[in-house]
Amino acid sequence: MELRFNISVITPSFNSASYIEDAIKSVLLQDYDNFEHVVIDGGSTDGTLDILKKYPHLKWISRPDKGQSDAMNKGFRMSAGDIIVYLNADDYFLPGAFKAIVPYFEKGASFVVGKIRVENDEGRPWINDPRIKHEEMLRHWENNAFPLNPVGYFYLREVQEKIAFNEDNHFAMDLEFLLECSLHFNFTKIVEDQPLGVFRLGKDSKTWKLEQEKQRMWDVRNFEFLDKFLGKKSEDFVREFRQKQQEGYEFRISGKKRKRVKKIKEPSFREKLLDFLTAPDKVKIIVRFIRRNIERKK
Repeated sequence: MELRFNISVITPSFNSASYIEDAIKSVLLQDYDNFEHVVIDGGSTDGTLDILKKYPHLKWISRPDKGQSDAMNKGFRMSAGDIIVYLNADDYFLPGAFKAIVPYFEKGASFVVGKIRVENDEGRPWINDPRIKHEEMLRHWENNAFPLNPVGYFYLREVQEKIAFNEDNHFAMDLEFLLECSLHFNFTKIVEDQPLGVFRLGKDSKTWKLEQEKQRMWDVRNFEFLDKFLGKKSEDFVREFRQKQQEGYEFRISGKKRKRVKKIKEPSFREKLLDFLTAPDKVKIIVRFIRRNIERKK
């Protein structure tokens, strides 16, 4: 395979000594030599830096940052690759991931998405098989609505040159980034069944901790950035979206779907008049109506 695309792997890190070596090795095992690996460490004190020093091919810095989005943007500015991918310090690529995505870029793709394997401490792994259309990803509360982890998507450098991660969004910066990108670039889903990488949804991860506090996680205030995307939609779309969003959040918190009460449509005047004129006992109805009104006047 001609290795004409240089891939930049960018890893934000903070006190990740327990996992980061697995991430580094998963890049080295890709059997793809045209890459660089940039690590942006937030000032770790747990031995992470000792691990980074073991690997001379790494390009890394270690200093406090303003959060994950800041680290991700900083890593992008330090990178030089044609293709960008983020690998969190506690996640890792599966063999063959780079060779699976490169042919799509050779055919002109800008943003390539694949499946990922999600592993948790309970030992029940599952596959995130994400959707890639903008309106499908908007419904982020649904299963597989969007790629749950950046280990599952690669994109051309020009994408992030146009759209940076929002450094004021510390909760769902990846979803905001994906939604914004999907408005400007076509997403391509790879056909291979093999997942590109593993998302460790363990007890140490931010996502896991928030998942255990569902009430705090599924709060519309965490997703206020959606307003800028909904502002381009019709009133009917927004009305239906907000209803589905509320129901979706309630289901995520309680695990129970809201029971919908079927509204009884009030008959129109025309329908009432037609029922009256076709009623076989309309004379009795008229008499009953007259008597009722006479009694009220007495």
